Amino acid sequence: MGFWEKVLPGYKGYREREDSRNSDKLLREYLSKQLKEARNLFDEVKLALTKRGNLDLLDPAEKVTQVMSRVIDRLRYANYGFSGKWFGKDKIDVERLEKVHRFDEAMGEGVQKAAEQIRAMEPMGDAELKGALSEMVHAVRAMDEALNERENILRAVGGSQPDADET
Repeated sequence: MGFWEKVLPGYKGYREREDSRNSDKLLREYLSKQLKEARNLFDEVKLALTKRGNLDLLDPAEKVTQVMSRVIDRLRYANYGFSGKWFGKDKIDVERLEKVHRFDEAMGEGVQKAAEQIRAMEPMGDAELKGALSEMVHAVRAMDEALNERENILRAVGGSQPDADET
């Protein structure tokens, strides 16, 4: 047991939550990096479309790129799952933190699936690619919506309790 854990009640729990906060940040940075690599691969798919002269597919491809870029930024700069403030009103309870972790796990699966879908697009013909691009637009929009839900959990929309000093 460290010095601070002996003299400050609750310090160990604070330290564990702070470690969770750092892990959350590292996970989101990793996911944003993975999604950025997938977007770079997708840029190659778009380049191949341009070279083939199929400009009709560039519009949905650009939508994928735009939403994917937004998701990358939102992942990288999303709110942490726990506030470092000991007594601040931004502190998050363990139940909501677990919900955030579940969303982050699902986001990790979504990022992996997106990368797989993009790799599968490379050998596709134009007709097949049209459907794949439509699916991809829906997939990245679903990631964006998941980030909205994550933020709602962190804000405790509809379920937040005011602090004693706010009443």
